[in-house]
Amino acid sequence: MVFKGGVNLFDAYKIRFCNIVEEISSDNPPEVFNFTLPSEQSVKHIIVTLCPTEPWALPNWVTLGHKTTVFFDKIKELQTTIFPEAKCSVVITNNETEHISAAKEYAAMNEWLEVFVIDAKYPYDDPVVLSKAILNKDINFGQDTLSQGILVFDAQTALAIHKSRILNKSVNSRFIALSGTGLKENEFIKVQLGTTLEKILKNRVKETAPYRVFINGPLRGMEVNDFAQKIGWTVNDIVVLAAQDKKEMFPMINTDRLHFTTNLLGELRACVYCNFCDDICPVNLEPALYHQAYNRGEKQKVRSYDIEKCIECGLCSFACPSKIELLRIIKECKSPDVQKA
Repeated sequence: MVFKGGVNLFDAYKIRFCNIVEEISSDNPPEVFNFTLPSEQSVKHIIVTLCPTEPWALPNWVTLGHKTTVFFDKIKELQTTIFPEAKCSVVITNNETEHISAAKEYAAMNEWLEVFVIDAKYPYDDPVVLSKAILNKDINFGQDTLSQGILVFDAQTALAIHKSRILNKSVNSRFIALSGTGLKENEFIKVQLGTTLEKILKNRVKETAPYRVFINGPLRGMEVNDFAQKIGWTVNDIVVLAAQDKKEMFPMINTDRLHFTTNLLGELRACVYCNFCDDICPVNLEPALYHQAYNRGEKQKVRSYDIEKCIECGLCSFACPSKIELLRIIKECKSPDVQKA
């Protein structure tokens, strides 16, 4: 399967986790997983993603263990019982050799299942990218894939749907990966839904320096300042980064090194026309062109450069040696206010 751009974050950031999974309970009655299933007629294709492309994301072995065949039996039961007319594809990254072997062996005996193997590059696991690569369907970022008859979910969600819909048992907890330079240790937890972020981070954060917290990663996730926020089903991982206040010397020279910094303002420099942002874009856009038009005050013109195709993966900002906030510029130009201007 051919993709463009992207980056192997596993090579850039080798994160070691403690393999012991700790369970954390909520101080209040836990919330319950609730997944509103679409109608059988609206789902033409199911894509199951066993392809985490970020090193801080929850790995498959935490969810599946070494029971890949058992997992596919449950997927088959879901497909047969709820979506009998839907075709099913499973997407696995090429570093998951055990799961690839089991999946291909299972698919050889089940014609309803098709296996796709992709490079472990970010953001190849994005639903927009997968829908285009597997089904040749064009979907804009933020558009519900169901509008094209495609249902996309990961392994943990598939197991939760099976348990709640097929076995009629409640699901009130999920696995989450905790990592980052602001933590004492990288670990996996099984946390009850509704547990506050404050309780999860208690006694886990280094107290020697300020830190910033991101839900679902620093690239496409969301920064959280209110630690009273409760954990819901969509939280896959929590990244805690120590706040940095030092500049990277000569970033335009040290382009072979990928850096995470939480100090964008301290690093901001003029564009050096390296075109890294263009080369790394997985959907073939030209963020450097957006930046130039934006600086000229031509936000409306930016919208004419296929900006709606942007999947907001954040790689352009990540790769920029000048730390230009390209993703912020893109989001600003995509806003409805600019559209009306």
